[in-house]
Amino acid sequence: MFDKAEIEIPCPKCRHKTSKTIAWIKAHSDFVCAGCGVTIALEKKKLLAGLNEVDKSLAKFRKTLSGLGKRR
Repeated sequence: MFDKAEIEIPCPKCRHKTSKTIAWIKAHSDFVCAGCGVTIALEKKKLLAGLNEVDKSLAKFRKTLSGLGKRR
């Protein structure tokens, strides 16, 4: 659902911000900063865990909305 969403990733060395889509991040483990050339390792476990929590919350919200529509 969020694969096309972009995230700005700041370089820990020079603070240059690089935009990457979530789909791109899922497919890669690191990238080179365009600002200073340092290789940045992505913390994919944290991102994917956070996305999983968002998906669960949205599913719960949809279920709640669906239940409200049936009460009418």
